[in-house]
Amino acid sequence: MDYKKFEALLKSNNTTVYKVSKATGIAQSTFSDWKSGRSTPKADKLKKIADHFGVGIGYLMDSETYPISEMSGIDPRGSRKVPIIGEIRAGSPIITNESVIGYEYADVDGIEDYFFLKVKGDSMKNVGMINGSIVLFHKQQYAENGDIVACLVGGECATVKRFWRDHKRVRLIPENEEYEPLELSTDDFEAGEARILGVAVEVKIKL
Repeated sequence: MDYKKFEALLKSNNTTVYKVSKATGIAQSTFSDWKSGRSTPKADKLKKIADHFGVGIGYLMDSETYPISEMSGIDPRGSRKVPIIGEIRAGSPIITNESVIGYEYADVDGIEDYFFLKVKGDSMKNVGMINGSIVLFHKQQYAENGDIVACLVGGECATVKRFWRDHKRVRLIPENEEYEPLELSTDDFEAGEARILGVAVEVKIKL
């Protein structure tokens, strides 16, 4: 969590950590641990705080920037409708009329370079990608270590995981201790058995 953003919310709402603690059921000591960096909040606690202030969960996350209009629930001026994909399977094009389940606004320049993917399951819950949330991806077939990617594996539905490459070894790492990483190799990508479809830009939770 970006604690400075949390403190800005406290100031703009003329409230205190004590009051937020009482309202959300999160101990004051937990907030102190987050501020000092001794621990980081899990997705469920982030959602409680976001709900309390009426903002998107992405606003509280590190490196996320949400416009003020997003906080109020108003579609940002100049934002564009980007298709939401229910699931992605092998084949071209990636996005078809059959795969689109809706649209969501995003502050992007070219909608043809982006897509939203609806998350199924909880393998990435520690970064706020809970079941039912939608994640905005930039379409690209490459990724840097640490990027969260939508990756097609073995011709099945795309999986969302954190990408990490070490020489010929590729790991797709979940953000949930209950799941094991997927172990691949660069040969899988060269043979077309695995394919990166996009890199995550932001996550939105529909309440």
